[in-house]
Amino acid sequence: MTTRIDGNPGTPYPVRVERTEASEPGERAQTPASQVTTDCIDVTQDAEFVNRAVQAAIQAPAIRQDKVEQAKKALADGTLGADAAALADAIIDRMLDDQK
Repeated sequence: MTTRIDGNPGTPYPVRVERTEASEPGERAQTPASQVTTDCIDVTQDAEFVNRAVQAAIQAPAIRQDKVEQAKKALADGTLGADAAALADAIIDRMLDDQK
């Protein structure tokens, strides 16, 4: 039986996993090869891309010190946060763009 989650036919990444049942927890099943059930999982290129992106995000530092220093310098120079109305407009515009 093949189940497709995404509904895309013909993905080029089939993965086959042998599955056997054990009678006791922690015990390896001793099922003859003729009785082994094989499951197939098709992973799309989009799923592979998302997985790589998630892994990159996990490995990225939580705080980007270079950006913190850049923001501190801009605050000290008065180039960041000097115009509250412009900042409010930018925030509202970004929120409206995100809703589209």
